[in-house]
Amino acid sequence: MAKLLFSVAAIILLYLLKFDMRSLIVFTAFVIPTSIYFFIRKSRKPDILHTITLIFTIAAMILPKLRGSEIISITPFYIALVVSVLYDLLYTTKFWYPIWILFWGCTGFGLFEVVKIKLADKSWLIFLVVALIGLRDLFERRKSCGGKVCSLTDERTMGPKGDA
Repeated sequence: MAKLLFSVAAIILLYLLKFDMRSLIVFTAFVIPTSIYFFIRKSRKPDILHTITLIFTIAAMILPKLRGSEIISITPFYIALVVSVLYDLLYTTKFWYPIWILFWGCTGFGLFEVVKIKLADKSWLIFLVVALIGLRDLFERRKSCGGKVCSLTDERTMGPKGDA
């Protein structure tokens, strides 16, 4: 529920910052349905990834506007928001691997675009950091499943001690 309220507050903030109506409608079309999905579906890990991507999306929209610099493309973050739903839906299948690549690739490229505004020559480092985080995510999943696609245990909803 908090994420839905946060999403609505972000829409209001974007409106108050005088974003054009097209940007508001596109933002709403991507953020509200995916937030509702994670409100209904109580998947812990993909929900956290979605929340972080949502915060990155809002920051990527607001920071250039506040600095008065050129507007950057938010498309990679929008794709990552939608892919986070597929990340959750396809978690126990082998189709998760291309979704994993797409999610972390879009997130890394989006952050690369944000950092490129301030640190043009060193912005590739953020993509490297995101790639390493994505690899950690992959190895966590493979470790919990013994190197196979795991359908018996579900680390997305497990607590810190492995309790369901």
